[in-house]
Amino acid sequence: MAKRIKRRAHSLYNSSSTAYDYDDSFYDDKEELRRRKAIRQAVRKAKIIKFKNLVYGAKFTISVLCVFAGCIVTMASNAAVDRQRVINNGLKDELIAIKSQNAVLTSKINDNTDLEYIEKEAKTRLNMTEPQPYQIVYIDVPKQSYTVQYEAEEEKNDDNFGLNSFFSVIKEIFEIL
Repeated sequence: MAKRIKRRAHSLYNSSSTAYDYDDSFYDDKEELRRRKAIRQAVRKAKIIKFKNLVYGAKFTISVLCVFAGCIVTMASNAAVDRQRVINNGLKDELIAIKSQNAVLTSKINDNTDLEYIEKEAKTRLNMTEPQPYQIVYIDVPKQSYTVQYEAEEEKNDDNFGLNSFFSVIKEIFEIL
């Protein structure tokens, strides 16, 4: 290696015929810096690759957990649907039993509302007799009772609906003209 000559602050100009020695250490330092820079870049790239691998691993793990959670939710919903299906089938069976019971009760009601059967049971089992003429009381119902008025108003409301009301309005217009 060549010897370095220190420059002094007061001498900025070389007035002699000799040149300064060539300093190789400066270029050796550049090579060392390039080598260190390459090593730092390699380490940085390794860290980046390691970080990317960590990120990809985390994404993969989250994806697997999401798929697993989706499977759990699907299985739970299927179980709920199956449970509801079993409940519905039980209710359908109960409905069929109630309908058959209703049919039996309806037939009993129809049998028991037969007037001849009722008269026979009243005379035989309850020892009832027909009313005597002095026991019969007749009541006069006025023509304007509440039910008659109510039914008349209801019929009027039905006539004022739809096409009938439209045609009645047109007839009234032509009668006025």
